[in-house]
Amino acid sequence: MTPFSLFLLFVKYSALCFGGGYVLIPLLSADLVGAPPRPLSPELFSRIISVSQVTPGPVFINVATFVGFQQAGFFGSLGATCGAVLLSAPLVILAVKLLRKYESGVLVRGFFRGMRPASFGLILAAAWIFFELSVLGGPVPWFEPARISELKIDFAAAGIFAAALVLLGKTKINLTLLLIAAAVAGAFLCR
Repeated sequence: MTPFSLFLLFVKYSALCFGGGYVLIPLLSADLVGAPPRPLSPELFSRIISVSQVTPGPVFINVATFVGFQQAGFFGSLGATCGAVLLSAPLVILAVKLLRKYESGVLVRGFFRGMRPASFGLILAAAWIFFELSVLGGPVPWFEPARISELKIDFAAAGIFAAALVLLGKTKINLTLLLIAAAVAGAFLCR
């Protein structure tokens, strides 16, 4: 991909970025991940998302930067990152101004009532994509039941996932500490 095509691609995503960066992961996955001509393998996409989560800054901007660099070096990174912020920054400013003025209006309340469940659904889809990539070794072949036996379940990753889920649900563990512990466990268990 060229720096300009990356710019245009992330401008498109920037216009759709309601609900945060995680909402865009299913869209990014659909457009960028798979067999050639799609530019990213599921494993590389999983790595990009993982690194984007632990580096400072918004996940969407980090993903744009990493995907751009992966595809076209420094200028690809610059193009994708500029595309990611081009529309989102002015849209946020406009949204804040409009919300202050019309927040009690019926249409605005209805807008958010419709956007919340859709955003939640996209976040759940992103969580499922992460689960497939990190625990199941790839997408579940829903419409090809004979291929389900081809899934390569990573039992160490499944154990880390289960431990993280239990710790998050039952304790007040620091999230940074949890991520560090999971990374260390993964370094030794998930080879």
